[in-house]
Amino acid sequence: MKKILRSLILLFFMLIYALLGGSVLLQAEVPGSLKAPLLPENLRVLTGTENSKSAVKRSNMVFNWLQPQIEAAEEQRRTAYEAVKTPEQVAEYQKRLRAEFISAIGGFPERTPLNPKIMSTIQRNGITMEKLVFESRPNHYVSAILYLPDETKYPKPWSGVVVACGHNGKGKGLDIYQKTAALHALNGIAALHVDPIDQGERLQNFDLKTKKARAASVQGHNQLGVGAILMGQNTARFEIWDIMRALDYLQTRDDIRHDSLGMAGLSGGGTQTSYVMALDDRVKVACTLCYTCSIYGLMMANDTQDAEQNIFGQAAFGMDHADYCIMRAPRPTFLGTATRDFFPIEMGWQSFRDAKRMFQRLGYGENIDLAETDNHHTYDKTLREATVRFMLRFLEKRETPIFEPESLQDLPYEEILVTPEGQTVLLPGARTTYDLNRDEAKRLAAERKPIDAETVAKIRDLAKVRDASAFGEMKVRELGEEKLVDGISAKKLILEPEEGIYLPSLLLKAENTPEKADVVLFIADKGKAAGYDESILPLVKSGKIVLSVELRGWGETQQSFRASYYRPTHLGTDGADFYVAYNLGKTHVGFRTDDILAVTRWLKTQDFCANVELYGLSEGCVPVLHAAVLEKDAFQHVTLEKCLISWTNTVENGEHSRTPLTSTVHGALRVYDLPEMRAYLGEKLTVKSTKDALEVN
Repeated sequence: MKKILRSLILLFFMLIYALLGGSVLLQAEVPGSLKAPLLPENLRVLTGTENSKSAVKRSNMVFNWLQPQIEAAEEQRRTAYEAVKTPEQVAEYQKRLRAEFISAIGGFPERTPLNPKIMSTIQRNGITMEKLVFESRPNHYVSAILYLPDETKYPKPWSGVVVACGHNGKGKGLDIYQKTAALHALNGIAALHVDPIDQGERLQNFDLKTKKARAASVQGHNQLGVGAILMGQNTARFEIWDIMRALDYLQTRDDIRHDSLGMAGLSGGGTQTSYVMALDDRVKVACTLCYTCSIYGLMMANDTQDAEQNIFGQAAFGMDHADYCIMRAPRPTFLGTATRDFFPIEMGWQSFRDAKRMFQRLGYGENIDLAETDNHHTYDKTLREATVRFMLRFLEKRETPIFEPESLQDLPYEEILVTPEGQTVLLPGARTTYDLNRDEAKRLAAERKPIDAETVAKIRDLAKVRDASAFGEMKVRELGEEKLVDGISAKKLILEPEEGIYLPSLLLKAENTPEKADVVLFIADKGKAAGYDESILPLVKSGKIVLSVELRGWGETQQSFRASYYRPTHLGTDGADFYVAYNLGKTHVGFRTDDILAVTRWLKTQDFCANVELYGLSEGCVPVLHAAVLEKDAFQHVTLEKCLISWTNTVENGEHSRTPLTSTVHGALRVYDLPEMRAYLGEKLTVKSTKDALEVN
């Protein structure tokens, strides 16, 4: 009998699975009081499965909405590019992009003493390797190795090249980077090989007890990026500044020709090289490899990379990958590409063509070149040899074929270590990037003033909240009504505030609710049924109507594409969509605030609505606060539950913070923070509870 029962149960679930098309559906979590009368499927509003041709592709909704904006931004950039014809126009183009770039990453700190220290010196492969540390900022240590040529073959002073690493755990210890630096030295060029933050000996999110990284490389850069974004900065700012200080260090040495410096890097090192070569004129020759493609192309593929590879608003102000080359024109520039790279080779060639056309307009078309290796994403022998040959051609005025000797060996990682314990954070008094962020957040907090009318206008601009004139009439689709326990009905709605945006919603009311009543617009990041028992149900029973709305990118339209890349346990699952919007100079907080205000305007036209109240739960509090501050008179009352204490708290808890990327606004802390917003609302606001940035969402 038990076997028969088990078989029937199994058959039942197989039937349900078949009816659902065998796909995993994105659903709001169903609270206990709803589970008895309703199947989870009953609460889903958007129809069809993810694979159905007739269905709304729920998790792609926000990205699909952004795509035309990417195309428009690319067209705008192309128009600006094609208008540049003369050397004078090139100079103006370069000046504008440089200024936009520096502003977008928050500018640079003041130069402070480097305090360089050579830790030890070794001889390997016929070259001298000086292991050293310097301070790019006070007590913020950079580990590096300076590869020096044999002075009996190549008399001092030498040209100097900074070699930047791509994403990997060993940093400068990875074999391909060791060989790149060594090959320079073997051919008469000194190479300063630097560990980037969160790689090699420069782990920033480091557990002092376990002596391991909590987050490193890509995940480390993303985690650091949250705090940087809130302060109007970028993870890239740290990397760029480290390299600029590395150039400073080379210029302190008598054995280096100060006017003959270059830079080379692959992948993430190619990113660093592209940025520094565009911004620092001391880089006379630059080789960037397995990086250059197109920011617009990556965005259209929803394939944006980690924090430092996305500059706020760059797609909007027209800074594509080709422009890193153009900003330095006509100084010699080399692009290394790979046929089977995950960065599309076609994009690399297009960027090369764009840059070469501009170099040619300056009369130096021969100063930019490209090599393509028949390989995947790697700094292989072909590209290493091409890099050094290009450096020799333009730094040393030597046209020499380069062939890497088979005898060139990389050193074991332990022999590459510079610091006594293998990590700069373990040096006495060491300060991390998170410490530097905390300093900046503290400084900004001391400078902020209470919110006034001028601040409100700045908030609207920073969050990119649009005026009501940007929206047409709300489209509403009713999809039937569900009867819940306690005599409560739930009308299922799809609200369309603008083309391509569908907001699944539930309109909940009790049997004895008057035909016209106060409406609570309920916003929760976990979906329209989140907080039903504890928060929604008491409101409905008190005689109010509750409209629970899933703002774009939450609930049924939650994006999870490439979620693991963006540390979803701490930063949310929608990092890919976030960075597409970020490159466009837009914010999810602004989008969601738009949704709230559009729904509010619609509610005020409905006969059943007496007044509108706002209720935010958890991350829903962030757009709720923005809507309430920007349109204070539109709401009778505002309630916040589990509201983040402050964005400053996010920065303070940087290494461990769980504030989602989509709950940030670039540069907000320069102008306002959540406590100032709450204070501005005064008696109109009730705060039921708060949370710190460590709390799991």
